[in-house]
Amino acid sequence: MLSTPDCGWTTFGLGQKERYALSFLTDVAADWLTQAIHGLETGDVFSVHGFCEPGRMICTVSYWSCYVIFEDDGPAPVCEGVNHLHVNMLAFCKQLHADISRDLDAWVHWIDDDLPEDDEAGSAALLAERRSMLTGKLEKLEALIRENEESFDAEGGFF
Repeated sequence: MLSTPDCGWTTFGLGQKERYALSFLTDVAADWLTQAIHGLETGDVFSVHGFCEPGRMICTVSYWSCYVIFEDDGPAPVCEGVNHLHVNMLAFCKQLHADISRDLDAWVHWIDDDLPEDDEAGSAALLAERRSMLTGKLEKLEALIRENEESFDAEGGFF
């Protein structure tokens, strides 16, 4: 779903043929984990997004489906269609957890451009703080995945 971050960019693709290059303008790991946690805690539909420069990708995660759209940056954004994917909320959250866990070091360094250039100790502290924050969110999401596993049947439904 999410590729290994490289120089402030990651690629998002969720079963569809389209792939979206997402930039550092959005803190993909932190923001997406926060949204996924909220979705599993409340059962509410949630959305994640990323800037493609130009344009923006928005993925709305429902109980049993995901809807991915791309909109341009104009004053009256034009959407280029909606991709409906049969990926339920739990499956989306599992994949998000797996992808960020797999590349945790790269996601910690997602903010490298924001680090102070001449302050190694300050940079190390910011990176340690970021690692702790991401690890905490991953642990919370993992617990919610286990908690919600029985709520999603084999057909991808939620009840």
